[in-house]
Amino acid sequence: MRAIRRTKTVEGTSIPGIIHNGGSYFYINVDVYEDGMVNCWELIDLKGLSGKIQSGWLTPAAPAGEQLSIHGLGAYTVESAKWTYNEASYYQHIQDTVARLNPELTNIYDISEREQERNEARRIAHSPSATEFYVNSEMFYQTTEGKSVHLFMKYGGKNYLADVVVYMDGRVVLYNLPAEAEYRLEELDGLFADGTLFTTLDVSTPVQLLQLGEVTLGASLYSSDAQEKLKELHNLHKQLNGEQTAHEACRAAYYAYLENPGEYYREQLRIKYELVPEHERMYLGDMDSKDWDYQRILYHPEETREV
Repeated sequence: MRAIRRTKTVEGTSIPGIIHNGGSYFYINVDVYEDGMVNCWELIDLKGLSGKIQSGWLTPAAPAGEQLSIHGLGAYTVESAKWTYNEASYYQHIQDTVARLNPELTNIYDISEREQERNEARRIAHSPSATEFYVNSEMFYQTTEGKSVHLFMKYGGKNYLADVVVYMDGRVVLYNLPAEAEYRLEELDGLFADGTLFTTLDVSTPVQLLQLGEVTLGASLYSSDAQEKLKELHNLHKQLNGEQTAHEACRAAYYAYLENPGEYYREQLRIKYELVPEHERMYLGDMDSKDWDYQRILYHPEETREV
C-alpha cells in the first residue's frame, strides 16, 4: 500500500506546570491545544492527562524542601509555597483552558486503543515542539513566529517567573504576568542593567508563578548569567530570521581549526566560543561530547584529541 501523510496545524496556548520525574521537579510550559491534546513532555489526550496527574508525573505543586529546576534559568530550593491547585482542580483548569480555546468542544481528539498499541510497539512518544506566534494581520491570517526563554521579572512590586518571547520582527512580549508587557529587543539591555529582568536569587525570594501560586525560593543552587540570557535572546532573534547564530559560527570556527590547527584559527575559535551563551555551550557537540573538545583546544591544547 502506498503511504502518504499530511501535516495539520492545531492552535493552543501554554500554561505553567511541574513535572515530577526521578525524584526531581521541573517547571515547564504545559502546551494545551484546541483539540484537547496536551503536551507535558509527551503528547496525550485528556484521558491520558488524568492518568499523568494521578500518577504524580504532572503536578501543580512541588513540596517544600525540594529542588525546582527551570530550564535554561537555574535551580532553586522551594522553601515554602501557597499553591493554587490540587490534582482535581488542576485537571479542571486544563479542561477549562481547552473549553476557552474551543467553546463548542468540537473535534476533540481521543487516542484510540489501536493507536496507543501502535505507538508502544514502535516505541513512539510524541512530544512536538510548539511554535510561538502572534497574529499581525487578520487579513489572510498573517502570523509572526517567536521563541521563548524563562526569566525572573520585577513587576508591580513583586517578582514573577515570566515567559519572554522574542519574535522575528524584534517585538518582545513577556507573558505570565498580571498584564502582558511588550518591548523591543533593543530595550532589553536596559531591563537587564537595572535588574528588572534577572536570573539569580541571592537570598530567599517570594516569586509569583502565575496560575500556580506564590513560592518562596531559596538562593540559587545554580543559575544562568543574566548577560548570557541576553545573548541567548539575540541569538534566537537571529535564528528566527535565518541569520547565522553564535552556535553555527562557533561550529564553523571549530571545523576551520581542525583543518588548520594554528594559533590564528584557535583565536578565532575562542572569540566565537565566547559569543555562545555559557549555559548553551554544552549543545555545541552531541549528547556525549558536549563542548569538551572546544574546551580542550582553547584551554588544554597540550592534550591530544581522541578519535
